[in-house]
Amino acid sequence: MTALAERAAVHAALDNPFRVAELLVCLREVGADEQAAALAARAAAHAGLHDPSAVAQLLDCLRDAGADEQLTTLAARGATHASLDNPSAVVRLLDSLRAAGADEETAVLAPRLPAAGLFSEFVQINNAEERFPFGREPDGQAAAMWTWEDLN
Repeated sequence: MTALAERAAVHAALDNPFRVAELLVCLREVGADEQAAALAARAAAHAGLHDPSAVAQLLDCLRDAGADEQLTTLAARGATHASLDNPSAVVRLLDSLRAAGADEETAVLAPRLPAAGLFSEFVQINNAEERFPFGREPDGQAAAMWTWEDLN
């Protein structure tokens, strides 16, 4: 079993963070802690970021394993590069970052949220309800108050 665990840690595909998280759990359950640590390090540096919900799952798994350094690495990568085309998956990523106490990484992700249609999450992260009462302009400035007459 040790040989299989070593092969999995070294050669497992990292393109699906959900599957990597499942493999980490399995390795930990069978007591292959060294192999789990090796896989965690690989995954933190190279796991796919196309699905923010899967990245969140892997972050949760790393947090549960106490792999703080790997969690920080993956959180930084996810905050900077995760795909934002699925708003509910991005919210899941935000929840995982917050649960992990990854405040710096959450702050890095925050400016990317308005362009992804997640302005309300952006405002919550930055406690900016008062700063953006009428929304935000594309250049990041607070939008001015408008009326229906302004649309003519």
